Amino acid sequence: MDSADRQKEFILTVKKYRDMVWRICFRMLADREEARDAVQETFVRAWQTLHRYDSRYSMATWLGTIACRLCIDVLRKRRLRIKIETETAGSNVNTSPDPGAYTERNEIENLLQRTVRALSPMQKAVFILHEIEQLPAWEIQRISGLSAVQIKSNLYIARQKVRKALIKEGIQY
Repeated sequence: MDSADRQKEFILTVKKYRDMVWRICFRMLADREEARDAVQETFVRAWQTLHRYDSRYSMATWLGTIACRLCIDVLRKRRLRIKIETETAGSNVNTSPDPGAYTERNEIENLLQRTVRALSPMQKAVFILHEIEQLPAWEIQRISGLSAVQIKSNLYIARQKVRKALIKEGIQY
């Protein structure tokens, strides 16, 4: 395959997986600008290391690995509390006829966002990949480089922290 064909194929890959990469980056970083930068950097790194891609594994897993590790690096460098965003990636659509239910749902969503943001980078990554992206443990293991025991431990701690925050606010989990 020549260079032009590789570029065309990679452009198709970007189009196919950019939404998935965006969701991972935005949920981990909770900042639109940082997420945009992380998505772009994910695909730049993927292009630069395409020769190391092992086609026995899914492209989604490989790109998810790059995105997740990049976001963890960003979170480790940032080390500052971030401003709470009220708008998430497309989930602020009011489908409830009851404005009170909408407000309550927003409050719960904001509480969850704050709680997830307070998790350690690894806890956050495992929680988002498992609970939000609904990836199986083996894929999280591949993406994060953690062992099955480390994944279970990080997920357990993250769930406990989320549960504790919800209970503190009187919300059943």
